[in-house]
Amino acid sequence: MDEKRITGIARLDVAITRIAGAAVADGLCEAVLLKGSIARGDADEFSDIDLYLVVSPQNRDAVLERREKYLSAYGDVVFVEDVDFGLPQKVAIFSDALHVDLYVAEPKQVGSLDPVVAAYDPASLFADVAPVRSDVTDEELCRHFSSVLYCLVEASSAYGRGNDAWAAKIMSDAVGELSVLVRSLYDRRYAFLGLKKINEVIPAEDYRLLEDVYASLGCGNFPGAAQTILGVLDAFLANADNGLVPKLDTRFLTWAREGLGALLFAERGNVLSVDAPITSPHTYEEFCEGLDSGEPRPIA
Repeated sequence: MDEKRITGIARLDVAITRIAGAAVADGLCEAVLLKGSIARGDADEFSDIDLYLVVSPQNRDAVLERREKYLSAYGDVVFVEDVDFGLPQKVAIFSDALHVDLYVAEPKQVGSLDPVVAAYDPASLFADVAPVRSDVTDEELCRHFSSVLYCLVEASSAYGRGNDAWAAKIMSDAVGELSVLVRSLYDRRYAFLGLKKINEVIPAEDYRLLEDVYASLGCGNFPGAAQTILGVLDAFLANADNGLVPKLDTRFLTWAREGLGALLFAERGNVLSVDAPITSPHTYEEFCEGLDSGEPRPIA
């Protein structure tokens, strides 16, 4: 295949041309397609490549066996892994840090949720494919809204125990859930992408609030991070569609806001704990004996 300017980004275009060209040269592919950020038109020099080798059922096994050969046409592969989320996929990292996801699919398996761009499609099998992805639903946004608050409760427990590492991880999960809500105000269709390239989608002042959460976590200010998260939820409520607001669990939000500093992320003191190690019965009978005696039965 001659080198194509699909993305206008030299490294991506070279990789696409070489990998697709190696696959096409074997005469086993009916088409080679691109999805993801490249197909959406928002790829940059840091983007990965989602490359689909479209094959007939009779050629599927042969193409599966040759995927690493196709990948090596671009350069030195330093990591490769097989995964399968419905389609067989090779995850490859090259020595220049390029990430390629190479899929093998039959024509009916390609799907039409998101845009596709053909690197090779001699029979124009995919010339008329139009994306049919729907916007993120109100129900999905409600789940994300409640999940943010649930994460705060769980992070508060970890914080109270002094397990800041776990608390920070859960707080990061909360920001991931929160980012879907914020993004939905500007990009309802792809809100599910969350934090991915969100700095290019939402206003700078909104993005800085998300960064502020991480800044607070970085210096151990968990109550401050929680306060910022709750403030962003309040702002989301103020800007959400009128039809969505009544569906959101605002009672949970009010409880969290009023409990911050008392029930949630209170000043850390001594953690209530038992005086002796907790032991468990080995059998159901031993458990029942412990109940009958009215005292715990330690097990060696």
